[in-house]
Amino acid sequence: MSSLDALFAPKSVAVIGASSDQRRFGGRPIQYLIEAGFKGPIYPINPARDEIQGLKAYPEVAAIPGHIDCAILAVSAEATFGALEACAAKGAGAAVVFGAGFSEVGAEGAALQARVLGLAREANIRLLGPNCMGLFNATAGFYATFASALEVGVPPAGRIAVASQSGGYGGYLLKHLFMRGLGLSQWITTGNEADIDVGEALGWMAAQPDTDVLLGYIEGVRSGENLIAALETARAASKPVVMMKVGRTEEGRRAAASHTASLTGEDQVYDAVFEKYGVFRPRTTEEMLDVCAALSLKRPLKGSRVGVISISGGVGVQIADYVSDAGLAMGTLPAADQAALKALVPACSPNNPIDMTGLVTTNHDIMEKTLDVTLASEAFDATIIFLGIAGAAPSMAGPLQQAIARATSRRPDQLVCVAVTAEPDMVRGYAAQGLLTCEDPSRAVATLAALDHFRRLDIAPSSQPPASPVRLPELQTFNEAQAKALLAELGIRGPREALARTSAEAAQRAAEIGCPVALKIVSPDIAHKTEVGGVRLGLATPQAVEDAADVMLTAVAARAPGARLDGFLVSEMIADGVETIVGVHRDPVFGPALTFGLGGVLVELLKDTACALAPISPQEALSLAAKIRTAPLLSGYRGGPAYDLDALAKAISAVSAFAAANADRLKSLEINPLVVRPGAGGIVALDAAIEVGD
Repeated sequence: MSSLDALFAPKSVAVIGASSDQRRFGGRPIQYLIEAGFKGPIYPINPARDEIQGLKAYPEVAAIPGHIDCAILAVSAEATFGALEACAAKGAGAAVVFGAGFSEVGAEGAALQARVLGLAREANIRLLGPNCMGLFNATAGFYATFASALEVGVPPAGRIAVASQSGGYGGYLLKHLFMRGLGLSQWITTGNEADIDVGEALGWMAAQPDTDVLLGYIEGVRSGENLIAALETARAASKPVVMMKVGRTEEGRRAAASHTASLTGEDQVYDAVFEKYGVFRPRTTEEMLDVCAALSLKRPLKGSRVGVISISGGVGVQIADYVSDAGLAMGTLPAADQAALKALVPACSPNNPIDMTGLVTTNHDIMEKTLDVTLASEAFDATIIFLGIAGAAPSMAGPLQQAIARATSRRPDQLVCVAVTAEPDMVRGYAAQGLLTCEDPSRAVATLAALDHFRRLDIAPSSQPPASPVRLPELQTFNEAQAKALLAELGIRGPREALARTSAEAAQRAAEIGCPVALKIVSPDIAHKTEVGGVRLGLATPQAVEDAADVMLTAVAARAPGARLDGFLVSEMIADGVETIVGVHRDPVFGPALTFGLGGVLVELLKDTACALAPISPQEALSLAAKIRTAPLLSGYRGGPAYDLDALAKAISAVSAFAAANADRLKSLEINPLVVRPGAGGIVALDAAIEVGD
């Protein structure tokens, strides 16, 4: 991580392609560096100028009299290699490449990018970009960017760090943070990520003592390891991460032997990563900014109780609905405090949501006294005040703001949100008093839900996933019998069953097991046996088994002519239980991803699944199982039996631990269905498939 010091906190900087025109890419960084008071030497490189923006200019990098830590390359793609070569000769430790025309434009650009990267690696230069908007470190006064949001002036440093893969979005977010009066410590856009990616940048910023809150914008991740390392660094330092992930893909990658990969899309895996490391994922930029503003106040929620004070009874009810939808709770004001509010306004409704009537807009003392009562009661962990358009009325806006300011100043530990329609100066006035502001109260509730997300991270019990002692056998393919034998080593039993080579032998095995039985074709080449006529259930006699086996051979040979057939599996029928699916597939970015849901032949139709990164503990497995919409079926829905959730959790955890221990070779593992039996009846794996691949 220290290799990024030369990028974020250089002692000297060269600007290749420097310009006196502050509107140009080679001019803006110099303007910003000067305005920010960058303490090190700035070396503008331009063979046509002796002086640029009051600084001595140099015709080439070789003419620079001293060492350079970081180089800003504001030149074309074609000129980049030569410029970087000159910087390497000067011992540069980092370079920021603004230029476009690399991998984003096709094969020729990709080849040029690879050549530039090769040079950077050989010279030990850390490369940001190409095709990026650059970065800044406000604490160090270092601005290597052409972001237009800084044209109006370089603001004071703050304690928010931003990493964005998109320069355009990074600049957009930067401007809106400034408009809200939120200061930044660091800001970076990673562009094509030839070398430095968004995860590595986040990791460096998360380790800085001048950063409290981390914002991220990603479209996809090149290195899952870098991102996870950054999130672990932030979590260890108790620094909240708010991450916008866009680019939702199709509902999953297809894998030859697994429903699991098709059920678990890329986006669900990212959600699993974010959940594991405590990241909050906003739905919109507005929500991201609201949450960032709330985190910047450093007033964490102590609980989930929300109080509502509204000038409109109808809006108060709306807010109560929002609170319930968000998983928060409407707090209860003690009877004595309700009586105090009734003494203020006899016609009020003092029970939460609190409606003090329109008198608060004409008699502003009532608003102040109402807040004094409710905040002193400590019945709420956060309070939402709905003012609506009263905050824009000239006769009301100022006095209401002053009344709220006086009351909240007496309880600075209380978190208060004001939902108000007002002029920007008035809104900024509320924010300056340490109050959260928004126009629509639904935004206030969404922000509180995000704060509650971070609160629950702090109180969530930790549990250690188990290690798996079972290694994946050195087989290239697995049929169902081999897959079930492996599951048995993990403590996941199958039904009583036997392998038969011929139809006559299948009938004999059925007689030994006891009818009715299930009959399935056994082949390492057939992933979905029902689709080729390879499954028959409820066969009542040995003769029915023999006849079904003969028909099955003919059908499978016709529908899967190239498949290797290893015989038949004859199994006892398991009728009592709920069919679930437990599977793992290897995500190309993050490794083994675990999927759980209701199983059977309708699993892809229902698509009711939950996802987690492997490994997980039995306790985490229970939480995973509870996430699916149909989870109540497992715990006794409408008087039905409760099923063996403990056995299910242990099985899910064992599969996840096995997948993590064998991530180098295991491509996918699927148990579908895994039957969960009533009471303490345990679980039974009725079918299993394993796919390997380095």
